[in-house]
Amino acid sequence: MDFDLAQVRAFLAVAELRHFGRAATRLNLTQQALSKRIQRLEQLLGEPLLVRDSRAVELTDAGARFLPHARALLIAADSAVAETRSIIRPVRVDVWGHLHEPLAWMRRLSAAEARLTIEVSMRRGLLAAIDSLSRGEIDVAFGRVHDLGQPVPAMLTHDLVRLAPLGALLDAGHPLATAASVAPADLAECGIWQPISDAAAELTGYNQRFAKHFAVPLVGGGSNLGAEHAADYLHAHPAHAVLVPADLAVPADAKVRVVPLTGPVPRWPWSMLWREDDHNPAVGLLRRRLVELSRAENWTGFDPARDWLPELDLAGLRP
Repeated sequence: MDFDLAQVRAFLAVAELRHFGRAATRLNLTQQALSKRIQRLEQLLGEPLLVRDSRAVELTDAGARFLPHARALLIAADSAVAETRSIIRPVRVDVWGHLHEPLAWMRRLSAAEARLTIEVSMRRGLLAAIDSLSRGEIDVAFGRVHDLGQPVPAMLTHDLVRLAPLGALLDAGHPLATAASVAPADLAECGIWQPISDAAAELTGYNQRFAKHFAVPLVGGGSNLGAEHAADYLHAHPAHAVLVPADLAVPADAKVRVVPLTGPVPRWPWSMLWREDDHNPAVGLLRRRLVELSRAENWTGFDPARDWLPELDLAGLRP
């Protein structure tokens, strides 16, 4: 049996994204062309691999059995290309900032995959990263793709890889600082601090939508100068809060505390962006490894009864 790798790649894209539209965008295909490739693969295998309705795309039992083999086929093919080429250059990745999750992901991937050499940069905003990505200065970027003030360029592809829970960074003396968790609406008495200068557009937009939805006032002012500066700000303004990753590590003797937000859990949508015409095999390897990690640990799981996203981001989850 001879496999057409383009057909296998089409199946894998839909299986990973559970969405024909996003899979077609990833592969730079029309949905009709994508469907035809999968149909031909199903004919070759003699089994249906996917079930599609108006709300979702699911794997059949045969599709679930074939999925690990599809990944193995593509990994073997890409590895053959990589081994044949004399030099595989490093993957240049913008991880947004040193306190955010993408940097930790790169550490994990680098430790788990010896073939990956990763060079990181931190532009602290997706617009700057998109400019660099479009010019070929970097290979991969991470960020929230909404509220940028402009569409993502057509030459770039993006996939959602993580819905990260958020917490509230509070002064250690704040009445809520010792709570096990805090509801977003409870921050109405605090106010969310949003720096005016050097604030990423996607972060500003998210904070504004969070504030409007939960009736929490935004407190604007000052500059975004990093974690230590935010801690100093909260110490000087102990009634305020800052939205941060829920798992942000702070020293035990720090003058601030991170309290998880629940009821609902606000989530920050991290997407991975890359150029579709980037033929560095290491970029494809990094993408596949990260998607595997995301799926294995259910990074994009979302329960509308427990979690919250801005409507713009929520729309992207719907098939």
